[in-house]
Amino acid sequence: MQQQQVVLNFDYLRPAQNLVDAIVHEAQYIKRKERSKSQRRIWENVPYDAYEKEKMADFMKIVTKNKINLPENWTDSDTLKMVYCGKFKDKNYLKVLQSHLAWRAIPNNFQPTDINIAFLQKGIVYTHGRDKQQRPIIIMNLELVNLKQFSEEVYINALSYYFGIIKKYCFIPGKVENWVFIMDTKKLGLSKFPFKAIQIATKTMQVNFCGCLDKLYLLNPSSSLSFSWKMVSAVADADTMEKVQMLKPNEYAKIQERIAVNQLEEQFGGTSPNLTKFWPPINIAIPGGYTQEILMAVESMKTTEIVIQKEVPASEEDEMKLQEQISKMQIKKDDDDDD
Repeated sequence: MQQQQVVLNFDYLRPAQNLVDAIVHEAQYIKRKERSKSQRRIWENVPYDAYEKEKMADFMKIVTKNKINLPENWTDSDTLKMVYCGKFKDKNYLKVLQSHLAWRAIPNNFQPTDINIAFLQKGIVYTHGRDKQQRPIIIMNLELVNLKQFSEEVYINALSYYFGIIKKYCFIPGKVENWVFIMDTKKLGLSKFPFKAIQIATKTMQVNFCGCLDKLYLLNPSSSLSFSWKMVSAVADADTMEKVQMLKPNEYAKIQERIAVNQLEEQFGGTSPNLTKFWPPINIAIPGGYTQEILMAVESMKTTEIVIQKEVPASEEDEMKLQEQISKMQIKKDDDDDD
């Protein structure tokens, strides 16, 4: 189907300058820990340490040795993010880079195709508000996730396109370079929990949006998910688990430690009405949430009708098998570098 050429201007998503100017990051937020244990949240307009520069040089040697042509808009921060994704190990750099460049080469990851827009209109993923440091909040409704409705390829395309919009228009280099992710599980049991789709989303984010996650809230868990999560948490990497918090509805007030109530929807304990229109992305800080320009542009675009296939409910036996499988899960830690 031939795509209609429409210019979508998302400048209205940018945070107010006075709020950005008020942001001051502590050194431990920008980067903490040393050498191969380093964790970084801010990548632009900040100095890199000697170890990071050394590893960036090693990365570029591999690029040169393998005669890889990097994109014209490639930056030092791109190099450093590949180093972090490769866990500071030379043996990982080529694989990570090839994966990222292959992703960059897919046009549908960056275009408002009919199917991408149809996906985003469903409310599977959307944005609403910002936290107290102006980081955008991304919500994912797991109850709507269905790989029979949209293929794995569409999930990658649509999420890549959407995350790219948020990164380009909601981030401010050196100030706002991370997002807060709210994953609403809707009390889905393990048999209906969309593990594969989440794996797709996670894989897309880890390499291609490296360093963007500040906090992940897993909300409204079922009893089986809560039980499994406790077991996983016991063996998971402490630094990873620090970013993740599972909360039941009676614990939603804890979200307000980072996010003001007027930035949260009512369903998450806030005062803002629950969103019913998910595309284009809303900026609740401006009157009406959108500019007339973006509404007219979106209206002129074509949409795609999607036939939804209903999933067959899992049996209790399947549920038990999945619980047993999750209970045996072990998270393998990567070997430490010899520093």
